[in-house]
Amino acid sequence: MFKAYYSYQDLADMLGQNIKTIKRKIAKMNIKSRRFGSSGHPRFSAFDVHSMMLFNVPFKELNATQKDEVKDLVMYAE
Repeated sequence: MFKAYYSYQDLADMLGQNIKTIKRKIAKMNIKSRRFGSSGHPRFSAFDVHSMMLFNVPFKELNATQKDEVKDLVMYAE
């Protein structure tokens, strides 16, 4: 099973950086955060995060081939 959304801590572990650096980099990227619940912590779509790392473009702006590549990466990542 794959994670659909990443927290700051998940991103910090995945990229090997501290949370402060992740917050600074996310602020510069065009990745929307989502909050679940009334006081939930921000979560970031796995598709958006990986598409920004691969193509430097949000997931919704990718073409079909690029979307398939990102989906395969997210689905088969551990």
